[in-house]
Amino acid sequence: MNKLYGMLTPLIFVFSVSWGNSANLPVAANSKITAVKLFTNRAEITRVSKIKLQKGSNTILIEGLPDNLYDWSVRGSLPEKFSGKIMSMEISRQALLEKRRKKISEIEKKLEELRDLDAGLADDLTNIKGQDDFINSINEFTRHTASKDLQTRIPQTDLWGTTLDYTAKKKKDLQNSSRTIQKKRRDLAKEIQKWEFELVQIGGSSYFSSYQKINKAMEKNIAQTQVQQYSDVTDQYAQQQSYLQSDTSGIATEKRLMLNIYSASEEDADFTLIYMIPNTYWQMMYDFRASKKNETIDVILYANIFQKTGEDWEGINLSLSTGEPLTNIALPYLPPWYLNASQPYKEDEGDYFRSYKKAEANGKAMMDEEAPIGGKKKNGAPIPESTITSAGFSFEVAFPVRQTIESSDKYQKKLIKSYNLKSAKELKYYFETVPESSGKVFLMAKTSNRTELPWLGGEAQVFLENEFIGKVSIPDTPVDKEQDLVLGIASDMTAKKELVKKFNDTSGVFGGNTRIVYSYKITVENSSKEQREIIIRDNFPVSNNKEIEVAIKNLSMQFISDEEIKKTTEYQQGIRKYIINLSPGAKKEITYDAVITYDKQLIIDGLK
Repeated sequence: MNKLYGMLTPLIFVFSVSWGNSANLPVAANSKITAVKLFTNRAEITRVSKIKLQKGSNTILIEGLPDNLYDWSVRGSLPEKFSGKIMSMEISRQALLEKRRKKISEIEKKLEELRDLDAGLADDLTNIKGQDDFINSINEFTRHTASKDLQTRIPQTDLWGTTLDYTAKKKKDLQNSSRTIQKKRRDLAKEIQKWEFELVQIGGSSYFSSYQKINKAMEKNIAQTQVQQYSDVTDQYAQQQSYLQSDTSGIATEKRLMLNIYSASEEDADFTLIYMIPNTYWQMMYDFRASKKNETIDVILYANIFQKTGEDWEGINLSLSTGEPLTNIALPYLPPWYLNASQPYKEDEGDYFRSYKKAEANGKAMMDEEAPIGGKKKNGAPIPESTITSAGFSFEVAFPVRQTIESSDKYQKKLIKSYNLKSAKELKYYFETVPESSGKVFLMAKTSNRTELPWLGGEAQVFLENEFIGKVSIPDTPVDKEQDLVLGIASDMTAKKELVKKFNDTSGVFGGNTRIVYSYKITVENSSKEQREIIIRDNFPVSNNKEIEVAIKNLSMQFISDEEIKKTTEYQQGIRKYIINLSPGAKKEITYDAVITYDKQLIIDGLK
């Protein structure tokens, strides 16, 4: 357990620091990211610095902190048994001039080493070429000698054979060596190109252009035996050095921590620094691997991680939190509810009524890394799994092995855990269709979140019998809550809703009312070779005005209407459900009449 959290002083913007007392100059300390807790909107970074403390007051400088860290979130601690305390902590910002110069120097040194290595390989190729020319001359000499021997004396075939065997073997060895060196040079070329690109990114194209000119002139002069002359590139060199000394345009900045620690004795200690940083978050992603044959579904949870904080997380302990920390927490404002009355403009009631209905209508409108299922590899060895714990209002996922996540524009996908759902309480397959909107019948799974984590809203890939079906959106689903998942389209089933007849009576026999009768027919057909249960969703007209009467007549099949269903919002909105069981090759029809009656003087919105 750590203790002695330091309080952070306000941020100070500086580009240089002058210290009056040389006896207490700051001591630079390196720090390393050891752990990251990633929230759904930011990350909490933990750094550790190993510091050597003298007895008394110590001033420690920790540089290289990201420029966009939240200053208010910074806190520090020392080991619990440390004999001393943190006296002050101060965050400041500085330009990265010196760091850029150092980085450019390191890249140029690396390029020099690579080019020297390439020059050595080029010399090897030259030597191989000389040896190859010598072997060719032996072959040519042997050819001429053999031609003379054939004309003047008995041919020396043994000598010719020995010579040809030697030259053939030697030539093959030389060719193999040449190919090996050429491959090394290709790899070197890629490495040189990578570092030259890095030099362009840090120094800029103008600096790189000057660097190339000076470098070429240097190589040309070194290759000659004369005294080296650089008068032609002196201007470029001066421009290059001036750029490094004074150019601050577009220079990035970083933050650093000035830390004062009082120590009762001379000792070493681990200082822990924690801060929040933006530009990073994680989203939950899923694979749903369903098998209707086995009546199972594998739910595989992933974290899709985005991190562009400007610093790489290398070999860190990574944990995920479902929480979303807020910068400012306050109760929402509750406005008063006032009612006011005004007289409508009555000169043209028809226009007023149409405008009112139109306004009313407008007001209503509004991260592959995949593990085997089961927790064991094929050889029976256990696979390290993430641990999931409850933390306040959130859940936390701790990964079992250290992770490396680079700062980039790309999402990085990490496996969290996999689950197998197969009991009757966890999984039920069925089919559902909405004939009003589509003629398709969908394979559905009614499942319950029996995992240890709430399912956060995200994207899921759906597989059926190991075949990729498509992608669906998963809504927020707490632990143990039921959820209906769309798994795919059943191509061997069809559904349609038809308006068979529309009867409109405005003759006045109903006391000045208009009556419209819509006669509908829903047809569902099962062309598969198995019996299937299908839920049919349909919409009945709903009156929002007491002067409009709606009646459903001649219904050929009763919809679900138990007490629980009647309490749902869907039922109040006129959504009705039928459950039918269709045998292989069977067809089912549902017919009814929707009768709408209203005063013929009214203008009705929503009629078909």
